[in-house]
Amino acid sequence: MSHPGSPFWVPSAVLQRHLNRTATGDPENDWLTHVRAKHLPREISRTLVVGCGDGFIERALARMVGVGAILGVDSDVAAVGRARRQAERRGMRRISYAVLDPDAEALPAGPWDAIIVHDVLHHVARLEETFARVHKTLSPRGQLIFVEYVGPDRFQYSDERMELIQRYFRLVPERLRKDPDTGRIPWRRERIDAVLLAREQPFEAAQSLEILPLARKSFAAEAEYPGGGGLIHPLLSGLARNFGQAPAEEERLLQVLCDAEAHLSREGLLPNDFAVFVGRRRKAQAGVT
Repeated sequence: MSHPGSPFWVPSAVLQRHLNRTATGDPENDWLTHVRAKHLPREISRTLVVGCGDGFIERALARMVGVGAILGVDSDVAAVGRARRQAERRGMRRISYAVLDPDAEALPAGPWDAIIVHDVLHHVARLEETFARVHKTLSPRGQLIFVEYVGPDRFQYSDERMELIQRYFRLVPERLRKDPDTGRIPWRRERIDAVLLAREQPFEAAQSLEILPLARKSFAAEAEYPGGGGLIHPLLSGLARNFGQAPAEEERLLQVLCDAEAHLSREGLLPNDFAVFVGRRRKAQAGVT
């Protein structure tokens, strides 16, 4: 099984193979299939997906043997509607949906055998409280799996990282460089002032770098897998809608960038901007209700 683009947004076979290889070591094996095979039990009665988006995780899970009822939630009403229609069109009756903001509302009542969180945590204002709520709604042997951005907040990259980005930016064709709404080159704008960011959106000012440390504190960690993105994410973030006009040319560009990211990561010159975390409810807290 393979699914398009997560945690990135361009539906590219080259990019997907790169992401698969980064996370699992196998270009044909994505993170979700790998986690299902290596970490989750044969039978999963109830699964909650937080940040379901258009529903690719739920649909992939529904095709897997041993997975029972799946509930997908998201704060985006339109995305939930699209996900629901896709599941109904495919006759996937085990999947249901609800609109829910995990930062402002209680999670649906458990116990859940697995809770999968996708690209949500770096937007959460009170992360430690959110992890506590997740822990509480898991079954005694329940597991949390998340795919998340864990890099510097709001492109506050080091000078060395920015120099790398600029070097590879020269390879990007002019038609792909500018934000389609503003006409600006996103990553070249003045880096956001940390004080201003803390005032406007305090939960994103110093959040993403805390996700993995807090997850390790809140859950019994089983595995962490790299999600890549150290070059490609800052280089191409905000430019998704520019892709699709010349697929063959774009795949060649992405191949070069993916190869560069893989090489720089192997050499220890580039951190991962994304991670996959697998953790279990702590035994010492299993009786908490």
